[in-house]
Amino acid sequence: MSKELRSLSMDCLTQSQREHHEKVLNSPVKIMQVGEGNFLMSFFDWMVDQAIKKGNYNGSIALTCPLNYDGKINTLNSQDKLYTVVQRGFKGDNEIFEQDIISVFSKVFNYNVEWDTFMNIAEQESLDVVISNTTEAGLAYKNVSLENVATEGLYPGKLTAFLMHRFNTLGHISKKLLIFPCELVAENGRVLKEFVAKHAEDFGASEEFKAWVNENCVFLNNLVDRIVPGYPREDSQAYFDRFGYKDEAMSMCEPFFLWAIEGSEELDKILPLKESGLNVQWLESLHDTQLLKVRILNGSHTLITPQSILKGFNQVDEVVENEQMKEYLNETLQKEILPSLKNKTGNKEEFASTVLGRFRNPHIKHKLESISMNSVSKFQNRLWPTIKSFIEDNNKFPENMMIGLAGLLRFYQISKRENGYVGYDFNGNEYKVFDTPEVLEFMENANSKFEEKNEEYVRYVLSEDKLWGEDLTKYLNIVEVVTEKLQAMEKEYEPVH
Repeated sequence: MSKELRSLSMDCLTQSQREHHEKVLNSPVKIMQVGEGNFLMSFFDWMVDQAIKKGNYNGSIALTCPLNYDGKINTLNSQDKLYTVVQRGFKGDNEIFEQDIISVFSKVFNYNVEWDTFMNIAEQESLDVVISNTTEAGLAYKNVSLENVATEGLYPGKLTAFLMHRFNTLGHISKKLLIFPCELVAENGRVLKEFVAKHAEDFGASEEFKAWVNENCVFLNNLVDRIVPGYPREDSQAYFDRFGYKDEAMSMCEPFFLWAIEGSEELDKILPLKESGLNVQWLESLHDTQLLKVRILNGSHTLITPQSILKGFNQVDEVVENEQMKEYLNETLQKEILPSLKNKTGNKEEFASTVLGRFRNPHIKHKLESISMNSVSKFQNRLWPTIKSFIEDNNKFPENMMIGLAGLLRFYQISKRENGYVGYDFNGNEYKVFDTPEVLEFMENANSKFEEKNEEYVRYVLSEDKLWGEDLTKYLNIVEVVTEKLQAMEKEYEPVH
């Protein structure tokens, strides 16, 4: 029986750790972070913590959540803004278990409620960096007025209001502000800058403000890579016993990490992460790195997740240990994904060879449910470009990726319940589906509108350009192909009476 443990707080720290944390708490805010998800906390915040501990960085982070779900925010505040990152996996033949108490936050709040705090941070001369991860669905334009952006706006609108307030307060200062959108969208820096420009027009911003944004705000295309399953719910007590304290905000990740940034290495002087020995690459172009990461690693995740949940799998490592699914993923990589990359990326085979090994890491309990969030926009960004490239080269569809699309449609055959939107796998077990309200409502309506999931149903879903960015039914005979795959999938798992 485990002994009662206290929750992580300053009382759990050694004297030197306490002094370090107090120094961080009293450090100037140099970074505004929008996104309290496990990824940024195990990736960017962990890197900043490393730089601080090596004496290369003197500053702190103000953290807010993009959505009005502030459970993690409340937990961090109750833990004196501390949390633990655990790295588990392998470096070569050596098994890794590394535990770090992360001390980087001086403010933790919900900007949907505490808008004044957000505006106050915009006034800080010390601010150097704004970083976000609001998922692909959050990096979007939503028409909203300046008066209502605090309560109704998405991140780009709120960032525009933040920058306008900073200009009105500190416009006379020529200091650069680095802006890193870490959402997995191609040219994420350019995309966010365009949204800010559009919101600036909506908000009636001055020409002086627009010039200031172009001159002083550096929107950086960047790509992040680290597998972060997050909180180890099933094994949490074993970790707490090992730590000697409870930590409801702890996060698990693999040892591997990479941050590739399109920009001058001179900017590392502002955010000295490469100088601190971390795997940060300042590149002239992200194109090849982006293609490898999004189409191979992220694309593989998005391909296997919906159909794996339907088949009763819970974690990524279970899927790639299954012979049938492993063969399916390998075949898709070799025959469909890699050929679509053509000769643009020289080390694509080498990168692909690492994917299964990273997915198979027995210590990383990467839940399929967490990967499945916003699967429609992920399909649009991660898989559809590969399918289009394959069509251009072969004038036909890639077979396995069509199975993936059929699995996605089957996964979104959902109904609304008191506890959210749910579907049922091939064995009749319930699973939850997480996406934007617009996607969930559309899919629920399609599910109830078409009792029989025939070509009419498939055409209705695939023709909705608000879901996919375009009408997919214009491509070859996609309706017939996806319908065939969908019906074959149902027949394969039809109960035997």
